[in-house]
Amino acid sequence: MCYNKDQTRGERLQMQYLKREIRDRILQAAVEEFKEHGFSDASIRNIANNAEISLGNVYRYFSNKESLYFAVIDPFMDSVKSAVENDFVFEGKTMGEIAETFVAFIMKYSDELIIIRKGNSVHQDNFINYIVGALAGKIKEMIQNAFPEIDEKITDPIFYDAIAEGFLTSLFKVLSYGENDEQKERYIRELLTFFFGHLVDRFYHFDME
Repeated sequence: MCYNKDQTRGERLQMQYLKREIRDRILQAAVEEFKEHGFSDASIRNIANNAEISLGNVYRYFSNKESLYFAVIDPFMDSVKSAVENDFVFEGKTMGEIAETFVAFIMKYSDELIIIRKGNSVHQDNFINYIVGALAGKIKEMIQNAFPEIDEKITDPIFYDAIAEGFLTSLFKVLSYGENDEQKERYIRELLTFFFGHLVDRFYHFDME
């Protein structure tokens, strides 16, 4: 039997598209399963059912639950690292612009944040350690750039880490309890205001010297 080369190429492209489409369905179903049940209680069978494919087909794409979990969160971690390096910069930006960038980023990846919060202890600890360090560095950079007089008053060597950890813990909570995107966005803005609003006034009213 003779095959038309163009037809064969088209069939290969179609197969690649179908494979991507099935993989995307698995990942979308996995996001919802991990978000609702956490890593430990998530079920591959539920993911297969919700993706409307066979259980065996899931294992053709992902060897186990952990590999599927990392397929969900690894792109997010890459985005976090890229955002820390490229998006959350302070030079030439107002505090309002930085806040809007942060809100938009958190809203885009709110599902992944909830999934990591519900991950097993190793996954969660690795993420927390990285993000607290990165967030602490950015908070310190923000204060040193915008309010150098505040930075001069701070004597606690782990001050920025403590603020970052407290903010992240609060962020996890509001993302978990917000019922819709509008509500979550409002909660995030309230957190930002509480943690970082009117910093100069607060530090001058709490002068230990």
